[in-house]
Amino acid sequence: MSAATTTKAKPRRSELADELLLGRPTGRRAAVDTLMRILVWLAAGLALAPLLWILVTVAVKGAPLTVASPPDWTQICVDTTSQTRATTSACGDFGGEPPQGYQWYWTPGGRYAAVGTEFNPYGSRTTMPTGDDIVIMAAEKDSGGWILLPSLQWWTEPLGSSVDFSPRGGALQAIYGSVVITLMCTVIAVPLAMLAAVFLVEYARGSRIGRAVSFCVDILTGIPSIVAALFIYALFVTILGGQRSAFATALALAMLMLPTVLRSTEEMLKLVPDSLREASYALGVPRWKTILSVVLPTARTGIITGIILGIARVMGETAPLLILVGYATNLYFDPLNGSMGSLPTMINAHRTTAPQFAGYDRVWGAAFTLILIVMLLNLLARGIARVSTLKEK
Repeated sequence: MSAATTTKAKPRRSELADELLLGRPTGRRAAVDTLMRILVWLAAGLALAPLLWILVTVAVKGAPLTVASPPDWTQICVDTTSQTRATTSACGDFGGEPPQGYQWYWTPGGRYAAVGTEFNPYGSRTTMPTGDDIVIMAAEKDSGGWILLPSLQWWTEPLGSSVDFSPRGGALQAIYGSVVITLMCTVIAVPLAMLAAVFLVEYARGSRIGRAVSFCVDILTGIPSIVAALFIYALFVTILGGQRSAFATALALAMLMLPTVLRSTEEMLKLVPDSLREASYALGVPRWKTILSVVLPTARTGIITGIILGIARVMGETAPLLILVGYATNLYFDPLNGSMGSLPTMINAHRTTAPQFAGYDRVWGAAFTLILIVMLLNLLARGIARVSTLKEK
């Protein structure tokens, strides 16, 4: 049998196109294609809708506090029979119902909302005006709410002695505490994570000890934050005799940040081509210098991104802060002793406040500030990566 009879003729290009059904799908395939496209867009919308809803809600409710300050209001006790100002103790607790014959009233003080000037009509006298005037002032506050004035109070003043129903006070102590605790956590976790990643990739790749360390890192990744806090409390406070402080909190957060940075750094180091290492070794460069001069600079963009993700991972953690450091409403600069404020604990401290009080608004303000800081960190990471890419070009 000749080769001509055993070998089939090659099909022409038009025949291949007909056989593979190339081109725009028609009929049943077109319907399936359209249905799948709709399902993909629907899934994307369902995934993004909660995130966008959270961001918009937090921004709408929290942003006004970060750029404006409400007017001052003073809660005073009034004897409704004689229409005179009574002592605070006569009405009992601020949040409770006063006894018969007494009533809580809000009076404008400090900045007068209408004109933005200093105004305190009851600062120098105890006699109240007529009952109608009191009712009008209370109705204006309850119906109109606060008139926000442009201010940097949120960023420049600590909460101090302000209570839930007082509009005064900012979040400086919480912002400072969150930044300090996160910086200490980063200083502790990042070097350890990078050293461990270098060991796994450059020295223990494929070995038994490398697989054992990798397994331990996987376990550490799934540890709840409260377990990490209890471990540090037992070790640092109970056994070693340390104090509940910002430093102890940073140790617990470092345990949570370490596996995130380690895994991201490990993956970035694996992406570095072995040819770069081999070229360096061929020139007589030792391994440690190859790692510092070739491998880490090549992977620095991904490493920085992993560090930023690790910071975002720990900035919103609350359990270690509740267990290892007390919440403070004033600025404390000693991270080794005493309490320290932070944005997560500020949210926790005011989360049960009634919606009509200022403490309720501070919850949204603190949440927005926390999201804003994380967003700025991500923008910083992108800027660093962009600058590094431009320099390489």
